[in-house]
Amino acid sequence: MAAGLLALPFGTAHAAETPVYDTSQAALAQSQLRDVTGRVTDRATGDPIVGVTVANNSTGSGTVTDAAGAFTVKAATGQLLTISCVGYTSWTVKVPASGAIDVELSEDAQQLDDVVVVGYATQKKINVTGAVSSISGEELAQRPVVSTMQALQGIDPSLNISIDSGNPTAGNSLNIRGVPSINGGSPLILVDGVPGVSLRLVNAADIESISVLKDASASAIYGAKASAGVILVTTKKSAAGKATVSYSNNIGWTQPTTPTDFITNGYDYATIVNDLYFSRYAYNAFNYTDADWAALEARRYDTTEHPDRPWVVIGDDGKYHYYGNFDWYHSIYNTNRFHQEHNLSLSGGGKDVNYYVSGRYYQQDGVLGGNMIRNKENYKNYSFRAKFDAQLFKWAKWSTNASLNAVNQKYPGPLNEAQTIAALEENVAPMFVPYNPDGSIVMYPADLRNVALGKGRTAALADPTNKHTIENLSLTLSNSLQLKLHKDLTFDASYNINNYRRLYKDRTAANIYSDAVGVTKTTTHYQKDTYRERPYEYTYHNVDAYFTYEHSWNKEHNFKAVAGMNYEKYRLVDNIVEQFGLGSDQIDSFNSVNDDTYWLVQQDISAYKTLGFFARINYDYKGKYLFEASMRADGTSRFAKKDRWGYFPSVSAGWRFTEERFMEGVRHWWDNGKIRLSYGALGNQQVSNYLYLQTIGTGTLNYLFDDSGKASYASVSDPMSSNLTWETVYTYNLGLDLSFLQNRLSFTGDFFIRDTKDMLTQSLTLPSVYGAATPTENCADLRTKGWELSITWRDQFKLGGKPFHYALTGQIGDYQTEITKYNNPTKLFDSYYEGKKLGEIWGYHVPKLFDTDEEAAAYQVAINNSSNVYQRVYNMQNNLGRLMAGDVMFEDRDGSGSIGTGAGTVDDPGDMMIIGNTTPRYSYSFRIEASWNGFDISAFFQGVGKRDWYPTANKDDIYGANQFWQLYGYTIPSFITYDFMDDVWSEQNPGGYFPRLRPIQSYNGGPLGQNNDRYLQSVAYLRFKNLTIGYTLPVLKKYLSKLRIYVSGENLCYWSPLKKHCKLIDPELAISSGTYKGGTGTGYTMPRTFSFGVDITF
Repeated sequence: MAAGLLALPFGTAHAAETPVYDTSQAALAQSQLRDVTGRVTDRATGDPIVGVTVANNSTGSGTVTDAAGAFTVKAATGQLLTISCVGYTSWTVKVPASGAIDVELSEDAQQLDDVVVVGYATQKKINVTGAVSSISGEELAQRPVVSTMQALQGIDPSLNISIDSGNPTAGNSLNIRGVPSINGGSPLILVDGVPGVSLRLVNAADIESISVLKDASASAIYGAKASAGVILVTTKKSAAGKATVSYSNNIGWTQPTTPTDFITNGYDYATIVNDLYFSRYAYNAFNYTDADWAALEARRYDTTEHPDRPWVVIGDDGKYHYYGNFDWYHSIYNTNRFHQEHNLSLSGGGKDVNYYVSGRYYQQDGVLGGNMIRNKENYKNYSFRAKFDAQLFKWAKWSTNASLNAVNQKYPGPLNEAQTIAALEENVAPMFVPYNPDGSIVMYPADLRNVALGKGRTAALADPTNKHTIENLSLTLSNSLQLKLHKDLTFDASYNINNYRRLYKDRTAANIYSDAVGVTKTTTHYQKDTYRERPYEYTYHNVDAYFTYEHSWNKEHNFKAVAGMNYEKYRLVDNIVEQFGLGSDQIDSFNSVNDDTYWLVQQDISAYKTLGFFARINYDYKGKYLFEASMRADGTSRFAKKDRWGYFPSVSAGWRFTEERFMEGVRHWWDNGKIRLSYGALGNQQVSNYLYLQTIGTGTLNYLFDDSGKASYASVSDPMSSNLTWETVYTYNLGLDLSFLQNRLSFTGDFFIRDTKDMLTQSLTLPSVYGAATPTENCADLRTKGWELSITWRDQFKLGGKPFHYALTGQIGDYQTEITKYNNPTKLFDSYYEGKKLGEIWGYHVPKLFDTDEEAAAYQVAINNSSNVYQRVYNMQNNLGRLMAGDVMFEDRDGSGSIGTGAGTVDDPGDMMIIGNTTPRYSYSFRIEASWNGFDISAFFQGVGKRDWYPTANKDDIYGANQFWQLYGYTIPSFITYDFMDDVWSEQNPGGYFPRLRPIQSYNGGPLGQNNDRYLQSVAYLRFKNLTIGYTLPVLKKYLSKLRIYVSGENLCYWSPLKKHCKLIDPELAISSGTYKGGTGTGYTMPRTFSFGVDITF
């Protein structure tokens, strides 16, 4: 483009639209007209674009580009030309005094979204009346992450995605506008129309677009499965033309987002922990003599073992004694994990047959991969997709879509990896090492008082006999036929099958260890010599058949109708076989078992069927007045025959008021305005199978009547209601879509109400003498209210004679959910009650820590029943079993002279009050994108404006928040930060945030185990989610279409109030419902990833 040329984007202007002529200058410029030449190319590929409309806004004349992208048009200096093409961003350019006009057009995400995927059809986005958002594959590609779920986080304000951990196999919680029921509910996810496929297994490089259907009118056509919303994933299609080969890779390293700098100095660690332990039990944790302490102090600053000061010494008793400064954390965990991803695709076709084939390989090192572990954790994923379209006849088209996904994961240690990571939080001290000098394993060191290191997990990790594999295989096959019965009528039918298989293979060995020279010992206290297999398989069948009728009258009245049926069948089989006593540590087979005294064989089977009929009509008048209505009838085997069917209608309407005549005066700057209104009902069948049936269980029972000692028995389950039926979700949505300044500025806003009626929960409370739980019935309601806003600005200007493109996007959303009906007339606040906001945290008010021992003693006398909150204080030894200066003071809010929960009701809560809420509020994100001269950069920020968390850490809860409390939890905590004591109250530090140091105070019965407002944490955060910088190299078109290189960082840093007192727990993982909960602060933390890669298209 010539120097000084001004270009203004025109978002969604189409070539067929009438240009706005500047008639006041037409006559003046007529005598100055000349031939202005130029060329239009695709900015991404550099290829010429054929058929681009070039219109002179002053004269109304125009032309189109030829095969070389060239054009010639009559224009005068200073006049404006509009350059537009469907699928590309349009531009307005000013004619320069001399020189040609070279224009690069970019694919317009908004125009590409003009047609969005909805249920069983596509619609023009401008005509959509429901709450629907669309995300293009290009948007996802801007963040080169290896997980589709990660790529979606923050990209739409309605999507609430919680990353459970950095484990690649861990699940992620996902909801649209919150959960619809107290019984849960997750969105229906369809990949190319096939349900039941995990987003985690979808290759992001294969995705063409993702549609999010948020309200009932948009989701209604999917019926009972869609009460929590719908996510439609469309993968890349086959395309006619010469074969195109694309290759991309992503290579990088992952680190924790939280620090891992723990005390590794044995002397300092033993001093802190011994004092802590003694305060509880009146004796030390470590059996060290004065000579041992001298040996520890002599090695105090040895970061590595010195030849003259070995860390393992053989005593006169022949036992090993340990004086090390061993870094257990970095010896167990791999904190710099390598990963690699490779994608290869091939597409092309001819007149009647087109194809798209892709493959992916992904490998990531696991977290349990430190240098002390011999069987290091590893994760591998292979995926393959093939799509073929064949035009059998002019009126018949056949499509086949097949995908295969295989996962292989291996990890060391005991059976449960999550429990292993949690158990390592206790009894792992830096004085000890994993192996003795002779290579034997350390488990019960003589210097540790009758406790196993890491509850036996360090020994299990050190023994290579302990190994586990998880093998997943997922196959999805879809065949569809489309018949063109009439120019306005088509028939579509598809059969889809999804088969998923998972096989666990677990081999654990009894712990063999040594605590003395030449002496080995075996213990089965923590695990036995066991082999276990768990094959798990489900098969999902789906049949869709529907007619589509579409017709327009006089190009003004546009009508479309869809009607059809849907059938699905699901069956799951879960088997477990386990045997003790294998004859070899090299052969993992039941055939090697030499002890048949124990067998475990278990099988669970689950199955259901559904049948649905649906219909939808769409009507619009001149694209100005829009109407849609749908109806779905669903039947499910999960309810009794008389209650199986539910009927769920929806209706929506829209008004594009900018198309009205009274808006003509502002159309030159106000491009589009649309009001949307919708109402709909959906059923929720996401409940247990056959909940209306009672079951009979059998077993054996010990008794003393004869020599057998066993008796068989049968028992009937608790009473069940035979009237169970659908939970029904009613959604109301009001939306507004606006765009201005030739679509440079666009805005979308929605306000919604979602009412869930007849939720399944326990019915009337029965007397305890009844002897059984009350049956589940449809007897509870809730309401969710919320809003969403999204705003985008796109523009470009000249920089160094070349166009500089940039875009800014901001999004924010919020919702709250409240119980509106529940059978809890006394309003017990530890249950649901009318008026309860989901996520409420009830707790005590703590005004301060006691200033003096005298103040604490007076309080203990005045509050005469405080043992319920101070029990673990009173259990302390050595005259420490009393309240003292620095202990937590609870406020007696009700003036009763005691600290407690009163009647435990909303009206009589005692000293309790609502102190916070775990619901994420004000989820937001903003994105900055820019490109110039082949360079591109994008920065993405994402966060939560308000969310509360109380770090409950029960000793029996292995997923507790012990890394928040550190020394207040376990008596021998494994990982202690160097600066933790700086924040602890003492006589020298009376302003400390944490109270007087006492162990096991964060568990039930301890003052820190009681929810209170002093230690309630805000886990609101702002995260620098992604930064990607790329460069597209100039290429020889004869050989390459595209060559781009990039570097990227994911989860680079974050800001959160939680950091003030706890840097070990990432705020996003503090409240986690997954297997790998983040509350421990170790193991699979939130990953910070640095990567680089290349995209090549031949």
